[in-house]
Amino acid sequence: MSECGVTERRFVDVTRLDHLDEAFVTRFEVAGRPIILTRTAAGVRAFDGTCSHADFQFDTSRLVRGGEIECPMHGARFDAATGAVTKGPATRPLDGLAVQVQDGMVRVEVDWDDE
Repeated sequence: MSECGVTERRFVDVTRLDHLDEAFVTRFEVAGRPIILTRTAAGVRAFDGTCSHADFQFDTSRLVRGGEIECPMHGARFDAATGAVTKGPATRPLDGLAVQVQDGMVRVEVDWDDE
């Protein structure tokens, strides 16, 4: 926290932009937590790497129907650009994380301590 009580944002490098394939959801471990990255026409998005339905961790996989993340446990699907639920049994969207792309490097905001 800064002297005036404002928390500073902390971004960490995750991967090079040219390492993200638009046809895949890619899993990474960042500061002790799983996250997933997608790259679509809407840009690069980052989400918590755990399904909002059953706390099952996503793995690197091909996007379904060209734009959905599918949980392999129960088949819930989420929009790869927004994290919104597109097919149940999940009812909550995926938690999104702030992303920056600087000099070809994808950086994700972490608001948790390293475990």
